[in-house]
Amino acid sequence: MSTTVSNPPGYKSPDSIRNEEFVRRMRGLDAEAVYEYLDRLADQIQTLETERDELRAESDRLKAEQSRMRAELDEYEQVGGRVNEQVVQLLSQAQLVAEEMVEDVNRDARERLGHVRDHERQVMQSAVDAAGDQVRSYAHQAQAQMKTIMESFASQVEQLGEPPSLHEPDTRGPA
Repeated sequence: MSTTVSNPPGYKSPDSIRNEEFVRRMRGLDAEAVYEYLDRLADQIQTLETERDELRAESDRLKAEQSRMRAELDEYEQVGGRVNEQVVQLLSQAQLVAEEMVEDVNRDARERLGHVRDHERQVMQSAVDAAGDQVRSYAHQAQAQMKTIMESFASQVEQLGEPPSLHEPDTRGPA
């Protein structure tokens, strides 16, 4: 996109320089040399104008690109801000969930440990009860055996009769 710039006062375009006419005088300059010089000057001006127009077009293109890039950057910054906020929110939520999970696991572990301790108490009580029952049973058996032994011993003592008295001589004779 080229911009037309009005010519400053006294400015001549390359074509007006080429078409310039001079008054001829007698002892004047070599007209052909003057026109050659003016042609070269006009060519230089025309080249500079072409370059200027190209540079202006490039400048306009770069300005448009810069505006587009600024708009994109603004959009990315806005999106980036929202993304950062969303990331922070997600991380906060994840941290809360993790803390809740840790609390749940701790609570579950405490409950399980309590159940294990209760079970341990029940097993120990059952073992003590079973051991007590076995000890009582053994004691009853031992008592019954002792009673039987004592009764047997008493019956044998009765069969032997009365023991001789220590003051009376033994008349039975040698055994």
